[in-house]
Parts: sequence; structure tokens; C-alpha cells
Amino acid sequence: MNTILSIFFSLLLTGVASAGSVMLNVKAASENKTADKKQAEVTRAFWLNVRVTNPSGVKLEGVTLKWTLFAANLRRGADSIVVEKSGDIQISVDANGRYADMTTPKVAFVYTPMHSERKGRSSITVEEAGHRYHGFHVQVVNGDAVLAEIWSNEALRKQQLK
Repeated sequence: MNTILSIFFSLLLTGVASAGSVMLNVKAASENKTADKKQAEVTRAFWLNVRVTNPSGVKLEGVTLKWTLFAANLRRGADSIVVEKSGDIQISVDANGRYADMTTPKVAFVYTPMHSERKGRSSITVEEAGHRYHGFHVQVVNGDAVLAEIWSNEALRKQQLK
């Protein structure tokens, strides 16, 4: 069962796209940054490992990789998706099936899940709060032309294009 869940989770975090003469492969990676395991607050870092492949016979130069990491805003009543961090990376990729690998900076997502805390003889419920990782969007652009694009999930794409 754990194997099935890990395969499913890895499929959710990985994306492949091809548009025209550029292929884009993106994999989200993460690590737990929470220092004290007894503390309710969770810090998890996410980053993207990106491979841009150029199967054409022409070298790609002056191309920009645009990336965005999204978070679910866990503030009660907010129920929204927000941009946690985004950036641009200038790239060039040699022709004939060559590729360029790059890694985005690590971005910390800090949130507190709903939990109970003891206060004397009683306990109180602490509501969830903070920003939890929700997905990514990556584009390879040349000027105004989008050469390749990938969203981590279709629902995120539809929501952001509204």
C-alpha cells in the first residue's frame, strides 16, 4: 500500500510537457525543515528540478524559464490559493536533443495544522493557519511566445486563469 501511495504522490509532483520544439520536465522536491518535532508549526521546503530539452536543430538562446510555487492560504474563511514565490532564470540550450537542468531556490512553506492543546484541565482547538504547498507552474518563454508550459494540476491552471 505504501508503494502505491508513493507512486501516486510522485506522479502528482512530476510533470512533462512538450510544445513545438521544446520539451519540459518538472519534478517538485521537498524536505522537512521543522526543527522541533513536538512543535505544532510545520516548515517544509519545496523546490523544482527542471529539465528543458531542445530536440530541434537550432540552439535556444535568450530564453527565459519562469516558475511559480503556489500555496493554500489556511487562514480560516480565506480558502484561497496564493503565489508563495516566483522567479525567472535565463537559459540557453544546445540543439539536437541537448538539455539544460536547473533547480529553483528552496522556498519554505510554514503552516500549523489544526490541533488541540491542553490548557490546565481542558483543551482548546487551534485552527489551521499559514501557507501549505499547493502546486507549481513553469513556462519556457522567448519574448512573448510560450515555447512550453506545465501546471502541476489542471484545477490550479483553471483557477489561476480566471
